[in-house]
Amino acid sequence: MDTSTRSLLGFIVLAAVSAGCATNSNSREGRIPGERQDCRAAAARLAEGKATPETFGTLAWCDETGPDALAAVWRGALPDGVRLDKFLFASSNIRDARIFSAAYAVASDAARRPAERGAGLLVLVAQLDSSVTVGLVSPAKNERWRAGLARESHPVQVPGTKALPADARERVTVLARTLRVGRSTGVSASSREPLIAAVQATELALQRLPRVSARSRSQRGH
Repeated sequence: MDTSTRSLLGFIVLAAVSAGCATNSNSREGRIPGERQDCRAAAARLAEGKATPETFGTLAWCDETGPDALAAVWRGALPDGVRLDKFLFASSNIRDARIFSAAYAVASDAARRPAERGAGLLVLVAQLDSSVTVGLVSPAKNERWRAGLARESHPVQVPGTKALPADARERVTVLARTLRVGRSTGVSASSREPLIAAVQATELALQRLPRVSARSRSQRGH
């Protein structure tokens, strides 16, 4: 990430976190002594372009600070290596409308790389299904990286402070269907194309996800 991009990301992170972090004694950050300070310190390191894998590991549990900080990362160039793996986990571990919107924008953007769009789509699945998380998996030949879903036996997803949209599931369903149009979807295609693999994983996950009422879905975000 070059200096100008890092500076812009830092500005976006700081502005988002400052605007979005209303303190809440009922939040995880409010309940655990020292948690809010740790979360804000992690967001500051991210804004300064000094994020480590541990930074994203901390933000993965920050229900007040994490969503704005992580959403800002989705709007720019994604990190790499272990930091990317931890970032994807963090984005899937907090269920919040801000992360949902940022990941949805990336998955919908034809200008983004297929691997990024696929990762965004899988994070949307994790936003809907608390039993799955997202991380790096073995990439196909000539790929730098690829994201995949992992199913957790004991889900620990953290609810953020902003509920998902009432139509979140429908939006993800339509997006996956749209991304499938005009693309080969066989086994060989998914092994070559990270976006197709993500579409197939998304459709399978949505089939397994039980139907809930709009009211129940909105209450899950609180």
